[in-house]
Amino acid sequence: MENEQLYDEEFIIHLTIDGTSFEEVEVKVTDPNKTIRDQINSIVQVFELPKMDNGGNPVQYLMGQIVEDGGDPEILEFEDEEGREQCLLDYNVQPGDHLHLISVPIAG
Repeated sequence: MENEQLYDEEFIIHLTIDGTSFEEVEVKVTDPNKTIRDQINSIVQVFELPKMDNGGNPVQYLMGQIVEDGGDPEILEFEDEEGREQCLLDYNVQPGDHLHLISVPIAG
């Protein structure tokens, strides 16, 4: 990936998982060059988040970043306009940043 960088320190972000008791938990990112899609899948597995809602509908997870203080999270897209998979570094996410994991039920 173009944005590949090496970090001497651990790459730790603060994560809030909307709709849960997980607020600003510290999460170690093992590879900030891993795709957004893969980052989300790892978080869902680690925190054992549901893949179906109470109504039996599949749940999609999105990652958001607060750009403005007090604003809503801006969704980090999985791919850019050319279809290239995006990673945290494509959005200039740095150690210590606060991200949100947002669950979106997919209506059946």
